[in-house]
Amino acid sequence: MNMNLGTRGALTFRLGDFSFAVRVEEAGGVLDAERLAHLPCVAESVAGVAAFRGEMVPVVDLAVYLGIETQGLPGPRYALVLTRGVDRFALLIPEIPKLVLGRDLREAPASAVDPELGELFESELETDQDHFHCLNYWKIFESMIPPSGAAGPGRSSTERGN
Repeated sequence: MNMNLGTRGALTFRLGDFSFAVRVEEAGGVLDAERLAHLPCVAESVAGVAAFRGEMVPVVDLAVYLGIETQGLPGPRYALVLTRGVDRFALLIPEIPKLVLGRDLREAPASAVDPELGELFESELETDQDHFHCLNYWKIFESMIPPSGAAGPGRSSTERGN
């Protein structure tokens, strides 16, 4: 029996050669992202905004942010909406995420952690077949779009802390 990982499961997806996971407790839904409204003067990794339950939600292209090459023909794209209290944003991903139940997950050993993820790394989960990077997605979002009240006069929305 696995130890309690603090999650009932994870929504998983691939970007290039990497597998990622979002704990289901952070997920608010999945949208078809073919009709994103693009915004002027934003960081390149901000793909636009999407309507979600009556609100406009910023959508971050995680592959662009992380510099991951995605190969293949242009196909459907999806926005995985993350929630934290009343805050929401979405990750642009190339596939509908797959659910992996908590009972099938375990923490990966520290040696499996990709050092290139640096301070964005939160943890790694694994099953018998796969390893999934769990990132601090909120840190990514806040590096591009500071929390309200954090941007002072004259600060551009295109600034991004790397």
